[in-house]
Amino acid sequence: MGIYVHVPFCRSKCFYCGFYSVASLKLKEAYLKAIEREIDLRKGYLPEDEVHTLYFGGGTPSYLEWEDLKRVVATLEANYSFVPGAERTIELNPEDLTEEKLRGIRDLGFNRLSIGVQSFSDEQLKRINRTHSAQQAREGIELAANMGFDNISMDLIIGLPGQTEGELLDDVEKASRLPIAHLSVYMLSIDSNTVFEHMVKRGEFRLEDEEVMAERYQRVCERLKESGFEHYEISNFARNGRYSRHNTSYWQQKPYIGFGPSAHSYDLHSRQWNTANLKVYIDHLDKGMLSFEREELASVDLYNEYVMTSLRTMWGMEKQKLEGDYAVFWKQVQEQVRKYESSGDLIEERGRWKISEAGWVISDTILSDLFVV
Repeated sequence: MGIYVHVPFCRSKCFYCGFYSVASLKLKEAYLKAIEREIDLRKGYLPEDEVHTLYFGGGTPSYLEWEDLKRVVATLEANYSFVPGAERTIELNPEDLTEEKLRGIRDLGFNRLSIGVQSFSDEQLKRINRTHSAQQAREGIELAANMGFDNISMDLIIGLPGQTEGELLDDVEKASRLPIAHLSVYMLSIDSNTVFEHMVKRGEFRLEDEEVMAERYQRVCERLKESGFEHYEISNFARNGRYSRHNTSYWQQKPYIGFGPSAHSYDLHSRQWNTANLKVYIDHLDKGMLSFEREELASVDLYNEYVMTSLRTMWGMEKQKLEGDYAVFWKQVQEQVRKYESSGDLIEERGRWKISEAGWVISDTILSDLFVV
């Protein structure tokens, strides 16, 4: 099983970010007490207690002090059994990559760093309201590597305001020269309740055309392949097989439990998600109650999720599973599969269907056509 911990605090809100967070530490102590209670209350959510992956996301987990992180980790370790060599990931902003912070994180057992760089252009970083510089990002990653962290991931964004293809490929080149094992490259989207959404409505900013974004995505994929990265998921690339084990478990539909406001959980039969409101989350746990919504998954939901998650990856979906577990739905979409096979966007290899490198550009369309409503 995997554990996700949502830390909802940020120094400031990035203009593109739609994840739940608050730009204040006012409720930090109340949050820490609440998440400790939630971990204790939900111990029996999954039948097993053996943890293979742990992921601290946010928000900005590295915004918390070492003592704060230790409280949460200690509570988890008191309730769950972590297997030897479990992957423990924590998200950090480049300005938090100091020797003291990194030493503390290592002492807590974190062995994988996920660093939100987004761009190596100081001008772009200011446009999206990031609180670090390009130099801080480069120097911080090199410091982490020199301190012994050998599983470092970082993020970049395609389609930032005013970003040219040359600037994007320069970002990719700079990233590939750093001592990282993993790179996530996301195409900018306009999420609800973000600064960018309001800017789009006021006509101050618009997304690049889909064709332009698709072309840049393909160029990024080509450039990273030349630099020794394996394209193993739509937005993710790894060197030497250093895939994100935690995120891969999502795509392989393994069970996980999420703690903190807005965190999701999956027990193979249903999904549930905590309220995306820090005060409500805290108030309920102060009374020994949980605040969440839950969805029972019907067989058609499980089929659609299997298609969506498995086709995101280079491993694809297993033909035997489709013909067995999901036979009734599989019969309904075989004509669509043949259509995409003829176009070269879907390929069959060793009993698995997967999206081709060229097909990943239209993955949303392929997935939609293979869903059963």
